Amino acid sequence: MNLSAPSLKISWLLESNPEGEYADSSDGDLDRQPLAIPEDMGEGHFDLLRLPYGTAYFRSVQRFKPQASGRLITVGPFQFEYGSPTFIVQTMHGGRLCQRELLPELTHAYEEGRDLFCHLEKRHTIPMIDGSSDSEMVSLGLRISSLEALLGGNETETLLRILGIGAVPGFAVRAMPRSLAAILRAPFSSSLIGPARKLFAQAKALQYLSSLYDHLYENGSQASSAVKRKAEIKALHRYLLDLEGRLPTLEALARQFGQPARRLNANFLAEYGEPIISFVNARRLDQAHEALQHSELPMKVLAGRLGYSHVNNFIIAFKRRFGYSPGSLRKQGRRGAQG
Repeated sequence: MNLSAPSLKISWLLESNPEGEYADSSDGDLDRQPLAIPEDMGEGHFDLLRLPYGTAYFRSVQRFKPQASGRLITVGPFQFEYGSPTFIVQTMHGGRLCQRELLPELTHAYEEGRDLFCHLEKRHTIPMIDGSSDSEMVSLGLRISSLEALLGGNETETLLRILGIGAVPGFAVRAMPRSLAAILRAPFSSSLIGPARKLFAQAKALQYLSSLYDHLYENGSQASSAVKRKAEIKALHRYLLDLEGRLPTLEALARQFGQPARRLNANFLAEYGEPIISFVNARRLDQAHEALQHSELPMKVLAGRLGYSHVNNFIIAFKRRFGYSPGSLRKQGRRGAQG
């Protein structure tokens, strides 16, 4: 678990709940029902596993016949009334699923490695499964109040925000590590039954939510840092455009913009295509070219203002960039003015 993330709160696993808010009357066994798949297309079933704390697992298993290949097989519809805002994640193992939502009307497509996340109070949905291959869908749902008790209010808000489902109703399909989905499938592959299955499933729900939060927190922090670094490089670019006189050392720029010198230069190169010193020198030589054409400023003074300690260094750099000396440019400009 990522130790840089805020500590998780697990008091809800330890404290009694005398009011029975999270009471669960199930015995830990699966409630299995057939799926409405046409007989000529294949067969399937779904399993429901209810747990305490407003939590439930749902699994659908589909096995298709050859004639179903290339077709979307409609399963359902399903209607749910959750009673309070609820967090739901749906994952696929094999196959592809198109989920048609009627509240509001929209359709999602997801598959193994791309999971569907929802934030809902009620739902009317019609799953349509690609019949080209057998597949399995596993879902975990729990009340937002339970999620807040587990992660904390601020952490739950962060999780929903990073997923893009802060408001109700909220839907988002996100690329996710397959290792996370494997945690959700574990309760259905276990040989445990009854209360032991329930306890094992609760542990896997906690493991999944903790791992999901760590994954999102770490990647969200990296994204935030990338945005900050990019802003710093753009600020450096503006600073260099306005810079006059001698160029500060790379180390001085690094201290000013809060990045190690090598990283600062590498980030600038990635953003603008050239190292810092090359960028500044090229811009200054372009400015010198313009000044030589439109002013009589002595070359020694011009070289000093551009940060060159000796005029000969300026002449060499100018000729390397443009292929001719600054003196020949000035003479050419004078001849043009006289003509």
